[in-house]
Amino acid sequence: MDKLKNMKKVILLKILTVVIFLAASCRKDQYLAPDISGVGADTIILNIGDKTVLAPNITNLKGNSYIWLVNGKETVRDQINFTFQATEPGNFDVTFKANNKGGAAEQLFEIFVEKPIAISIDGQLAVSMCNVIEITPSVTGPDRDDYEYEWSIGDSVIGKKRNLSFISAGAGSYELTLRATAGKQTATSSRTIIVKAEQYGNNANTVLEYAPAPGKNHNWSIIGTADLWDFGAEQPLPYSEFLTKAGVLRKENAGNGLFLGSWGGSATFKFDHTVVNVPALPDLELTAIYSNLDPPAVYVAYDRNKNGTPDNDEWYEIKNEDYGIEDLPDYEMTFTYTKTVTDTRRIYTYFTWKDNQLEPVGGEIVNMKSFSSSMTYTGAFSTRGFFPGYNMTDIPTKQVALLDGWQNSFTRKGKRITRNLSGAPQFFRKLNVDIDMAVNVSGESVQLPGIDFVKVQKVVYPFQQDFNDGNKLKDFNMEESRMLQVYGILDKHLKN
Repeated sequence: MDKLKNMKKVILLKILTVVIFLAASCRKDQYLAPDISGVGADTIILNIGDKTVLAPNITNLKGNSYIWLVNGKETVRDQINFTFQATEPGNFDVTFKANNKGGAAEQLFEIFVEKPIAISIDGQLAVSMCNVIEITPSVTGPDRDDYEYEWSIGDSVIGKKRNLSFISAGAGSYELTLRATAGKQTATSSRTIIVKAEQYGNNANTVLEYAPAPGKNHNWSIIGTADLWDFGAEQPLPYSEFLTKAGVLRKENAGNGLFLGSWGGSATFKFDHTVVNVPALPDLELTAIYSNLDPPAVYVAYDRNKNGTPDNDEWYEIKNEDYGIEDLPDYEMTFTYTKTVTDTRRIYTYFTWKDNQLEPVGGEIVNMKSFSSSMTYTGAFSTRGFFPGYNMTDIPTKQVALLDGWQNSFTRKGKRITRNLSGAPQFFRKLNVDIDMAVNVSGESVQLPGIDFVKVQKVVYPFQQDFNDGNKLKDFNMEESRMLQVYGILDKHLKN
């Protein structure tokens, strides 16, 4: 009997143990700690007014309670999803917490709300036509490196940078609009600019520098056309007076030109206003005598510091079909006047020349003219055949003098394109110049609002077949038929 009772107790204990175990297991299954997944670690970037739904994935939902906190402050309870709305800029830590009797879990969402873009432009804007006004807007907003800017007048885009160098060839009232974009944000601001009317000449009248290179049989002191020497078009003057006279005559008539001569000869001109760089259109019209294989090099400068002088770092070359093909990029020729010899009927002038190569090439230039062919219709002695600055100051004694400001020895520098010009005759032609084709010394395009100065230089060094000597190629650089002559340099957009 006792044995039977003991057996019943053992069985009862085992049953109780199983029941307790099953009960404990049941309670544990009901309250497993929540688990949060499916949330990225990247910061969510929003702009003012944006909304984003934060929706974490949760397993073990039984008995859960939820809470959302923004920067530590309780915001919402008992919601699995939370809609965050960006109402102010800044960094926001959004914490989601889930817990039940089995445990707790939490997840952090990092949100950054960018500052809104704000643009401010000076209210009153005014400038004279063909003058540049620098417009510097105030732009605030998110700290990003992908800002893009666009200035426009109506449908025409006139700038792609934050600051605008504004210039107009026509007077009037214009509505300027700046659009700034960064990330998903865009902001615009508009202001009216008044452009006042002015009167300008459309030709580059002022001659800042005249640096011809010697050649044969040229009336160097002409300001105009070579055939006019007989009618007093010559100007045998001191250097500074020659420049002044050239400016006066070019203002009277854009057709009054200058002879630049052989390789390296150049002249620098100045407008009385800034020539506007109009996108996609040629801006200058240069008239000159040259062949289609011998175009002059054109350099332009914008007077950014307004000192009235083209500084060395302001010059840019206009890229043409010959750009980059020079065989001698830093060529130099030094010319030296040696003597004048006269007899009863003739005058001979002599120049020597030498270049800057490792094995220098040189030679002599001799000009000859007779007294009988050197008198103008008024009976005055002509400088025809003399290099600029030289004049026979006393005819009876045959005294030749160098006028003030000119030099007996001088060097011409530049790039050299050596080319056979056989069958490419010179003629009077017009060259269109687009300021958008300006490049720096590295060949990189530059954006200029306009230009104030133009330099024209002969850079092709001509060789030519001599049909009278077995078609051999000969140096024709200093022959009269290959001299560069430059006339008008006109602003194509000027509206007075």
